[in-house]
Amino acid sequence: MTWGSNIIGDDYDAYTDELDADRAWVIKQLQQHPLFKAGEIAAPAFGTPTGGAEGAVAPGQSAAVTETPQEKERKKREKERTEQQTLLDQQVLAGSAVPGWFQDTFGKSAVDIVKDLRMKRRIHKDYRQDIDDAISIVRLVKAQEIDNVLSSMEWLDGHLYTVKSLNLKDKDLKALARYGDIRKVSLLQACTQWETANETITKLSQITGDFDEEQMRLWSDAQQLKKDARQMWRHTLHQSEKLTKLELLCMEKACNLLDYHGPMDSRAILNHISEKDGRNKGMPSVQKLGALLKTYGPEYDIYKHYNRWERQTLDYPSLLKDPWAYAAGFLDADGYVTISKNGEPRAGMVATGARGRIHCENLHEMLGCGILALDLKVHKNSKRSQHRLQFYSKSDITKLLEGTMPHLRLKKSQAGYVLEHLNLRGKDGDIITKRRDELYRLVKWENWKDVQAEELLNEWNVDEQEVLSWAERDPDMILTEVV
Repeated sequence: MTWGSNIIGDDYDAYTDELDADRAWVIKQLQQHPLFKAGEIAAPAFGTPTGGAEGAVAPGQSAAVTETPQEKERKKREKERTEQQTLLDQQVLAGSAVPGWFQDTFGKSAVDIVKDLRMKRRIHKDYRQDIDDAISIVRLVKAQEIDNVLSSMEWLDGHLYTVKSLNLKDKDLKALARYGDIRKVSLLQACTQWETANETITKLSQITGDFDEEQMRLWSDAQQLKKDARQMWRHTLHQSEKLTKLELLCMEKACNLLDYHGPMDSRAILNHISEKDGRNKGMPSVQKLGALLKTYGPEYDIYKHYNRWERQTLDYPSLLKDPWAYAAGFLDADGYVTISKNGEPRAGMVATGARGRIHCENLHEMLGCGILALDLKVHKNSKRSQHRLQFYSKSDITKLLEGTMPHLRLKKSQAGYVLEHLNLRGKDGDIITKRRDELYRLVKWENWKDVQAEELLNEWNVDEQEVLSWAERDPDMILTEVV
């Protein structure tokens, strides 16, 4: 059997006419992994088996003085495999992998697949090198999945070793990718507690001789702190694990009902659960079911929209061809572009409710900039939470406005004035100071002229024509005047 020049990442399927169908299945499926299909990992070529290769000298035969074509081909393939493996080890891996891809595709984790392949290696010893190559690729892809998720969260800088020590499983990685940013306070607390306890254990391990009573107490306390930190990490990522059996049953049934019937309110869901289950004893009230869905619903892709619950998996990064066009629509409809009284440009989007939160979170992920402020209370008696994606730094605002500028309709002028204002940063002089003031007023004029035009003109002691003249000034000419 030979795999010839089959390389992971090519469009054709792996050759499967071999003894080990399981191995062929793994290789074939690996070709479909997003990292390989996107060309972000260069994988080694798989060569011929170590035993029974074409061109091998059979018992009773003498070796030829010159190499046969089969031997030359075998050596060529071995050289290609070595070169590809070297390239693989040196390449800087980047891009987006899908957390839990192995489990979703094979029904097994990467660890279990490696275990299976190692068992197969004992049976099919002739193909040991090929199986080793498959194992190295599985491990490589899994490591890349973890690194991609962790590197996307700046708040984890300095804690990467700790996080990996907490034994990240597929479900942990998925939860971290989805809820990490909004639960980072508790997650960081768990990391800090783990690190503090680990530091104590490290220091105690350096002591020679037997521990005294105080050292034994410190060791025991540190071990308990590590255990508590691990539990805190897991419970923060998987809050639904705190649910009782009945609550878990309600959540699972709610998922099935919403998938089958579509959006429903809490009372309708409870009525269906009671009828289908054939009992009312122990069932939560409508209010408790609503609270249950609100708290743990996101882990089941359940969100409230117009007083009804619905199942939805919003994956905007993969659905939208142009995220900047979507961001521009959001900015025009529910956003703001302004300059503060202190001369600081600001921009942001505002949304409410569970659905609005999803919009903000997905937009933050798509654009790769801005700061999320979630679950804000508009006023003391507010029932709906408010969520914001805000842009403060020069780099974030510039990225946002330059990306959305071609698509903006209502706030295009404000975006242009703010970009010009940012371009004047670091420059001094009376002309620059005057222009900054004009830009501040122009942004305020565009934002409020429909309702406060007269008040603004009186405040500035100018007429509308003069305001329009500010808008007509050429930014390049202003910089030329400064020079």
